[in-house]
Amino acid sequence: MRIALAVLRRDRRSQVATVLVALGVMIAVSLVLWLLAAPNGLQARADRTAWRDVLGQHDREAISVAKNLDSYDGKLIQRFDVARRHQFQGHIEVAAGITRFPEAGEVLLSPALADLVRGTPAEQLGNRFPGRQIAELGPEALRFPGELVAIIGHDEVRNGFPAPGLVGSGSYRDDYKGMLYLLTRVGLVVLVVPCLVLVASAARLTAAKRERRLAALRLAGASPRQVVVMTAIETAVGAVVGSALGLLLAQPFSHLTARIPWEGGTWYPGDFVPEPAVVAAVAVLAPLLVVGAAIMGLRRVVNQPLAAQERRKVRSWRLLTIAGALGVFFLGIMYAQEAGESTVALAGLGAVAVALVLAGPVMTAWVGRFFVGRWRKPSTLLAGRRLSGDPVAAFRGSAGVVIAVFTGSMALTMLPGLESQVPYRDSTWNENAIVADQVTHDVTPLRLTTSAPIVTMLDGTVKSGNHSRYVIVGQCAEIAKVLTGLTCQPGPAVYSSRPLGGDEFEPSGLDDLTAKLPEKYETRPFEAGGQVDAVIDRELLPSIAGEVSMVGVPTTAENRDAVQTALIGTLPGVRLTDGEQRGLYGDTLMADLQRATIIGLSIAAVLGGIGAAVAAAGSVIDRRRTFGALIAAGTPIRVLAHALRREVMLPVFAVTIAACGAGIVVGLGLLTLARGLVGHGEMPITPWVVAPVGVGIAVALVAALACGPVLRGISPRDYAAE
Repeated sequence: MRIALAVLRRDRRSQVATVLVALGVMIAVSLVLWLLAAPNGLQARADRTAWRDVLGQHDREAISVAKNLDSYDGKLIQRFDVARRHQFQGHIEVAAGITRFPEAGEVLLSPALADLVRGTPAEQLGNRFPGRQIAELGPEALRFPGELVAIIGHDEVRNGFPAPGLVGSGSYRDDYKGMLYLLTRVGLVVLVVPCLVLVASAARLTAAKRERRLAALRLAGASPRQVVVMTAIETAVGAVVGSALGLLLAQPFSHLTARIPWEGGTWYPGDFVPEPAVVAAVAVLAPLLVVGAAIMGLRRVVNQPLAAQERRKVRSWRLLTIAGALGVFFLGIMYAQEAGESTVALAGLGAVAVALVLAGPVMTAWVGRFFVGRWRKPSTLLAGRRLSGDPVAAFRGSAGVVIAVFTGSMALTMLPGLESQVPYRDSTWNENAIVADQVTHDVTPLRLTTSAPIVTMLDGTVKSGNHSRYVIVGQCAEIAKVLTGLTCQPGPAVYSSRPLGGDEFEPSGLDDLTAKLPEKYETRPFEAGGQVDAVIDRELLPSIAGEVSMVGVPTTAENRDAVQTALIGTLPGVRLTDGEQRGLYGDTLMADLQRATIIGLSIAAVLGGIGAAVAAAGSVIDRRRTFGALIAAGTPIRVLAHALRREVMLPVFAVTIAACGAGIVVGLGLLTLARGLVGHGEMPITPWVVAPVGVGIAVALVAALACGPVLRGISPRDYAAE
């Protein structure tokens, strides 16, 4: 112990290594705590909004609830139309943050929405929430600060679903069908590996000199236990200090994270706080892992001190670990698709990242032998000798960059596929149209409250064998005002891209009511570009001429808000298909996905660059005597600097191509898992998936330049001192 502490007090290089170990552990601990706090933030948000997930809870049908999205001035509004069921007269439970259940004529608004209503003309917004505002929703009932939420009480909500009250239980795995949950777990796996690489690079900063010192002590009579204790103390000082600093950094980091938007708003400051048990476990395990890794590297010093400085050979079996890891990953994907549990797939993802690090030295040795055999330029020959002679040490600086490239290719493979599944507005209805479906109300009051033309329709299906085609019944000239691709001609007809194949029409929401088409009718072309397959003129189905299940209104920029307010006020609880709110939802989700990708890739790139810079500087320090001898023999500093840059660049160029391919394969696998969460979609691969290779090479080049100042500090005197 005294020898270890004396070394830390007097050896400048050991002090630098200890500081870097502390910094590496600090970054790793704070980052891991941040990622592990994400499920807490998601669960806190799910707990606050659990009262909204009340559909299907039929144990006590106390109320009816209709949940809809609304929009105003580019902002999304969560709207809940509620009504007490007539046969229920008891107390209705409400969640925290909701003062009480709003009876008919009463309204609850979130603070942000209340402020917006007060500053907006009533015909544009306020009339959507008719009644007396009895209170404001508290933060315990809101997803994020500034969320726009309204709960409106009615005598009756015809389109509502039964619920026991405004209470419920939620899980963060349901947050946009588990997408953020999956992204968080993937981020935890792929970002922990570069953290470990960074810590390992810092711990190996003076590894060669320490091995020589410990081997000499071992030969002088030191016991294996003494050598292990000396190493543990040297490493533990930096690791413990770094772990403590990481805990301190995690607190402001969580408040900074709370400012990152998701689903349209930021977080409450207390959301991103990990569990105390998790904090304690990370704080203890991080130093133990670092000390354990340092001790594991002493096998040769303890058992064969005379061979401590021999260069380690690499075996080609390391390449097989990639195939094995990919096999585990795809078995995990199949298991996740069947059982709904992604732990095995994520374990396979981590195994692929580790396998790339294990296989890297083999490819580094191949690259070195290639350049030694075919190149004659001094700097390239020196680099090739280093790569082929000690590939494990030469690859150490590239490991973080390789993982960053793997992560980047994986993310850029997944992102376009997830984009294709984002619920943007389809092409069914005209851009200026607002359509209400599941209408069971009398639409006469609507005609009195707005001067815009009202289009009434009846939707349903026409069966053709085992298949059903979604059709709309109405006046063709009226429907053409709101439906895209419809061109009408005089006289009743069916407008379809192909024959219906059946003659019986079944309206939606009208049980035991059907109507048959006449035996002969004219079919005219209709270029269906959305969900509607065909349009039937009402004259062909006279028995249901007066039935209405949908109402469409063409709008202008001037009357759009007023029309939407009239629809909501006259037809409470109906679901509106509005291109604006659907587009806002899609834009919000796309911005969330892009933001999460940028943050993750930036962290991976920074960690990889720092690890490469530390490893490159460490390689110079470890070979201080060799460089001193070369300089004393007349080798120009410029040649040595070129050689050092090539040592970093050559393996990065080779291994990152393999990492890019592995990232594409793993990204496609994760995308199949995400498709099970958010629905079916395409799996496009864009040329951008290879962009991380170029970024990785650029990061490695910048990191290699960091060893220049260390190299210029070496002189022939260092060789004499050694």
